[in-house]
Amino acid sequence: MKKLTANTIVAAIGMVWGTAAVAGSITSPANDAAATKYAVEAVVNTTDVTVPAITYTMGVARTTAQDFTVVIKPSSGAAFTAGSCAAAVPVVAGAGAGTANVKRASTTECAYEVDVTTATTTATTLTFTGFVLDSHTLGTSGNSASVTLDIYDLGETARIDNTGTLSRVVATSVTAVNIYANTSDTGTTADVNATGGPLTGFVVANDDTATIAKASIRMDNNSANAKDADGTTNFDFTATTGTATVTATGEFGGLKANKYCLDLDNDGTLCEAGEVLTVANGVGTLSAIASANFPAQGATHDRVVSFEADGTTNLGTSRTFALGGTITPQIGSAHAVVDTNSKNGTWWVWTANASELQTPYFSTDSNYLSRFFFQSYNGAAVGYTATCYAESGVTITYGTAKTGNLNSGTTAVNAADICTFSDPVTRGSIRFIINSPIEKVKGTYQAVNKTSFAITLNNLTRPYKTSVNGGLAE
Repeated sequence: MKKLTANTIVAAIGMVWGTAAVAGSITSPANDAAATKYAVEAVVNTTDVTVPAITYTMGVARTTAQDFTVVIKPSSGAAFTAGSCAAAVPVVAGAGAGTANVKRASTTECAYEVDVTTATTTATTLTFTGFVLDSHTLGTSGNSASVTLDIYDLGETARIDNTGTLSRVVATSVTAVNIYANTSDTGTTADVNATGGPLTGFVVANDDTATIAKASIRMDNNSANAKDADGTTNFDFTATTGTATVTATGEFGGLKANKYCLDLDNDGTLCEAGEVLTVANGVGTLSAIASANFPAQGATHDRVVSFEADGTTNLGTSRTFALGGTITPQIGSAHAVVDTNSKNGTWWVWTANASELQTPYFSTDSNYLSRFFFQSYNGAAVGYTATCYAESGVTITYGTAKTGNLNSGTTAVNAADICTFSDPVTRGSIRFIINSPIEKVKGTYQAVNKTSFAITLNNLTRPYKTSVNGGLAE
């Protein structure tokens, strides 16, 4: 039996471990994150998509006697066009030389024979240019397509250069055209001192007037430079005949008719033709926004949305509007507008310089001691205004406590001093507007039976979904 010398053993170990250490790799795209991004607006799942060039760098030198086979396959759910294999015959470069030819061709596999004509090194590259996906899942934003690569000896009986299959994401799809909230607008404040009555208008601040509140939206025409199906051209929404639809959901009570608007042309004149959102069932919608209203490809611009109050309706102490929409491009199918900055859910948040507390029932029956108790954390007295409501046919008569002040600490107000109701009905509901932030005041209604001394307590509630703990004003 022939003995191995020490040098031979070292050389053998170096060959085994060296091969593993310098195994070949896909060097372009450099990693999965470097895959080409395609605009989902430009493709459907059957659009022919040209993927980027794929470069493989050899891991082990090969002599002219060591020809080999390369097999590339598309990922599950994707297929090559019939001509892809012939178009993407690899070019040998970097070091050494070789010629490549198609060995097998189908929509699910491209196999190439590479004949080494000059010894290759670890600087030798194989570049495959021209693969086209005939079917894929890129028609849905966020999906991707990959290829796998295997290298075998010429007879395909053993792997060379790698111990297993290599994979690389070569294409991903993204939503290129977006309408979203650049920042959450929290600057709108309903004004307790509005001319038309408490909370019927806005505090004049930021870009809001006494009657018109404004927020901003951002329109994005592929600032991410996502590609058309050819893999090189940036998708441009303005170059299509596409349209967009913007939707805003929220509370629209107190809106002046036809005065919820988007200033598309940015001329400062609000609610021109084609700029008025149709409001119904808590949703404002502006459809058929022409692609020409978007900025140039690669850019964004901001546009104003305005809400004009009717001047007589109480706007409440808090509202939140969410932003959404869809885009229907010339190519591809309709796609939902993406919430790029994760702020559409709180696009426009209103507050107030007042609190609103209410109860659907209280009584002024003389058999009861009927009172409202308030606790204020303001450190000084704050004013309030009360409005009573009655059943049909009942007359309301206001007393001296219809308006007044709440002291810092606890204040009790007799119900009959606020208002009374004509007989035989001595009950109604009430709403307090208090010149205080909502987190600094809370209240309860108390009725004590003068005979049995039974006590009824009802916490006053906050409207407009700003309450906590099940609606209690705490």
